[in-house]
Amino acid sequence: MPRKTTSNVVRPKHRQLSSFTLVELLTVIAIIAILAALTLGAASGVMTHAARSRASGEIEAMKSALDAYKVDNGAYPAASSITPGPPTVAYPLDPTVANGAYQTASAALFYALTGLPYYTATPTGLKSYMNFKLNQVGSPTATPSYVRDPWNNAYGYSTGDANYLTANPQNQYPNNGSGSYDLWTTAGTTQNNTALPPSNPAYYATNAWICNWQ
Repeated sequence: MPRKTTSNVVRPKHRQLSSFTLVELLTVIAIIAILAALTLGAASGVMTHAARSRASGEIEAMKSALDAYKVDNGAYPAASSITPGPPTVAYPLDPTVANGAYQTASAALFYALTGLPYYTATPTGLKSYMNFKLNQVGSPTATPSYVRDPWNNAYGYSTGDANYLTANPQNQYPNNGSGSYDLWTTAGTTQNNTALPPSNPAYYATNAWICNWQ
């Protein structure tokens, strides 16, 4: 039997490992970035559509509750703490001010529809016209709770500003006319367009609002 020598031992061939070039790596990274951007953009669009649909549904539900309130009480619940803006627009834009006019009016709306000063309060015995979910309520554990939109801002609610109507009877606020109410959300829009004058309706970007007068 022949002896195995170094010369007749079959050695495995070493595989040459190919590596990515810098250009190939950058190409792959660019493709991944593009796909990620497309995915995030689509997800953002879906979330925006869902939020707007939810807001529209909530406004419709509150409209029904407010009509029921009026049947029982003869008028819609008063909330005139939001002063209208210039004659060409409806209301000031920013609803994010803590304890500001938006929250004050929205708290009046919440109290009228639920009969509760705040979400977790003991029932007062007043008639409830609508039940809100926790995610629909701002300041749920302390007075005053207010109705919160999908963008975590207070819903706008107004039955008109008496002083403004007296001084400018030709400018009928709210948008739905005397004896009615305005109900809206700014749909997450919270900043005025400082490039335009306040007399320009686009200054307040009201075309993005979801409301009961359009």
